Formats: sequence, structure tokens, C-alpha cells
Amino acid sequence: MPPYLFPLPTTSLLTFSSILHDPSTSYASVLSEATAARTRLHLALKGVADNEPGSSALAVLDAVQIYLPYLRGIIACLDADELLFKGEPTFPWRAPLTHYTMSIPLLPLLSIHSEYLMCILTYTLALSNYAHSILSSLPTFELQPGSKIAPHMSTEDEKRTTAGLGRAVDLLCQAGGVAEWAAENVCLDIEPVKTACGGRVGKNRWPAESSRETFKGLSMMFLADAHLTAIRKLLLPVLPYTLFAPPGPPLPPNHPSASLLAKLYLHVASLYTSSRALLKVHQSATSESSSGPRKLFAKSDKEKELPENDSVEGEIIAPLKRYLRKESQLAQALSHKWLGVDAGENGKGMKVGEAIAWCKDARGRLEELEDSKMRERMKGLSLGRSNERKKEERKARKGRVERGVEDVKAWVSSYTKQNDTVAFQPIPPVSSLIVPSGRPIFAAKPFTPPASKFQPTRRARLDDANGEESEDGEGDGTEAVADTDYAGKGNYY
Repeated sequence: MPPYLFPLPTTSLLTFSSILHDPSTSYASVLSEATAARTRLHLALKGVADNEPGSSALAVLDAVQIYLPYLRGIIACLDADELLFKGEPTFPWRAPLTHYTMSIPLLPLLSIHSEYLMCILTYTLALSNYAHSILSSLPTFELQPGSKIAPHMSTEDEKRTTAGLGRAVDLLCQAGGVAEWAAENVCLDIEPVKTACGGRVGKNRWPAESSRETFKGLSMMFLADAHLTAIRKLLLPVLPYTLFAPPGPPLPPNHPSASLLAKLYLHVASLYTSSRALLKVHQSATSESSSGPRKLFAKSDKEKELPENDSVEGEIIAPLKRYLRKESQLAQALSHKWLGVDAGENGKGMKVGEAIAWCKDARGRLEELEDSKMRERMKGLSLGRSNERKKEERKARKGRVERGVEDVKAWVSSYTKQNDTVAFQPIPPVSSLIVPSGRPIFAAKPFTPPASKFQPTRRARLDDANGEESEDGEGDGTEAVADTDYAGKGNYY
């Protein structure tokens, strides 16, 4: 169930005093503090990766928020040439969203902007994972697959669930805003670095996380997850009715509008589809670059092909692509279900045939998802902790699909009976029906990067000097003009 639980990046220890030269010796203290902040981030990420007690996405968020102001200060001092690199710097990171045939390598990323990008990526994914942990801790009221006992929902549980759902929506909107900001700002600083090194990081390509398309796709995915969470909150008041009443008509009086739910699910499906298309850019480019004919000992041909192949980022991991595909299909099926319910309940008996067409199409899509689950389980077994995560994801999605199939079958049966006895309307093909446009509830929250913990001393002096000059100029404009030119102006030692 959304949101997706991301694997987080990991890094190794790094000391800024060993890679940076401080000519003025005025940054020794803050560089030591920056090293301590980065070490804290390293330990928080390592704790999550090793599943250590006390590790959490919230701890990672705290570590990133402490480290980012120091990192922005270092970048500002490097731009002002008040800090210099002692040699060619490398920042070791593991990219969790890029597919590798073997274990995930520790990539020696070049440029301080690569460090900045991976920190922003960590911040984005940790926000989503924190939302996931909040939703996982909420009481579960939905019927589990195969269970006939409905859980009890008290008033306190309902209040807690409402607050948790609202908090998760807020976190996912924040994550979408951070990813959108990174695509338009930080990723642009990485492009010259990738071009300069020929698109390679050691023996590997640059990770998929370094491209604008990945961050834009993640932003859309976070928004889709946020909308699905908001739909859960919207349906929470009618949950007691759905737990005890049989599936199908009629809808309870306080049920949200079927038309609204249909448009929300259509918007969610379009977001997932767009996100999947952006993340598949790497897959298509990689396959095209590797599908060309290669000749043995054709050195010149290999040299011609190498720059084109190496400029392509790695491919996105399969679980993330599978998640996007199946959530898109499920949202599309549920949107058609609610379009059918809207036509049947609000059409005043004039759209029963249309309602049957929509609901039958939704039933077919849900049954196809249900069958695909069985095919996946028959493909084979895999070992390791990732297999347990897959089982949990399949169990959650299977429950939603099973409930959807049962519910939509009841609507199809009711509308078919009404059409056979009262309406007698033809059932049009779904392709002839008009699909409305989706409706968003909210957008990504604009992200403002944190202020730098420190700034270049030269810039600070200039800012103070400009402030003093402006104050003096306000009193007497003649003196301000007269003092604009004199020998040696600004050369203070």
C-alpha cells in the first residue's frame, strides 16, 4: 500500500579537513563541525541499512537537516575561492535506485555538487519513508484477505488515524516539492561534471539518481502517493459502513461523491503513468545503446560507440518500476468503477447501460491484476530480506485488489439486474465512452533550501560595508557622490 518504502543511499566516512585547503585558517572549526554532521548522517543511513535498533527515517531526516546548512556553506566558500580542494575530490555514495547486476557499488562521485545531490535525494526519500512509517503504525480497520472478523474502530482510533493520514499527506507533498526543486536546480550543476568525465564513475555509469528525469518522476510519484493517502482520509468516515454492510449499492448518505472519487483516481493514474514514463527513459536509452552490433577486435568502432553508451545513466531498479505499473493499473480500474457508480447512482435511470460498461471494464482490470499476482508467485522463489518486503507489498495490494473485485462484482450484478428488469438499455463499448479529466487536490509544496551555516568572510565584509555605505548615503547625498572615487578604494589590509 502506498507510499513506497524506498531503500536509502549509504555512504562512507569522509573528513573535510583532509580534502579541503583553508588558506586563511579561519574555517577549521566549522569544517570540523561539518565532518561531525556528515558522520552523523553516515551512521543514521548505516543504521537503517543494517536494520539496527533505534534506526528510523526520522533519524535520517534529522541528520540531513543538520548537515545541509554546513554543506551549503562549504559550497559557497568553494565558489568564493576561500576554500580549495587539495586534489581531485571524490564523494563515496551508493545509489539505491539504480539497477546493478551484482551488489550495489560504492561510487566515487566527483564534485561537491554530487555530494549535495545525494543529500537532497536522501532527504526526499527519507520524507517518503517517514510517511510510510506513520501509516504503518496506524490501526488497521480493513478486512484482511480471508478474514471474516471486522476490527473495531473507536473514536480515539479514528482521530489518531485522521491525524496520521493528514501528516503523511503533508510529508509526501514536501517530498514532491524537494524532488521538483532538485530537478530544476541541483541536477543542472551535475551535467557539466558528467560531461567532463565522459559519463563514467569509475567502472560504472553515472547512477540514474543523477538525472532530472528521475527527480521529476519521483516528484510525480510522491504526489500520486499523497493523493491516494488523501483518498483514504476522505473515505474514513464511511469505513464503519463498508466494514459491516455488504458490497455494492446503495451508497451511505455521507459517502464522498462518486464523480469526485473517479476524477481523483484518474489523476492518480496519470501521475503514476507519467512517473513511470520518465523513469523508463533510462531503460530505453540503455537498451538502445547496448543493442547495436559489436565486432570483435573492432577497436575504432568500439571507441566510436563508447561515448554514446557511457553518457547514459543506469537503469531504475525493477521493484520501483513494478510498483508504478501496478499502482497505475489499480488506480485506473478504480476510476472506472467510480465512473460506473456515478453513472448508475446519479444518472436518474438513464445511464444504467453506461454504468454496466464502466463497472465491467473495472472488473476485468481488477481480475487481470489478481491473476498477475498468481503468475508472479509461480515464477520462482528468491531469498533474502528483499523477498520479505515483496511479500508484504503483495499481501497489501492483494487485499486491495480482492476487496475491489468483490465490490465491483456486486455493482455489476445490481446494475445488470436493474437493466434486465427496468431499464433495458444497450451496453456501449467502453471505448465509446467519454473519460473526464483527472482532478488534483493539491500540488507539491515549494521547497526553500536551508540557509548556510556560515558564509565566506569576504562576502560578509562586503555586505557589512555596503550596509554602512547605504546608511551614510541616506543622510547626505552630496558626500556619498563625492566619496565614490579615490585612490586605493577597497584595498584594506
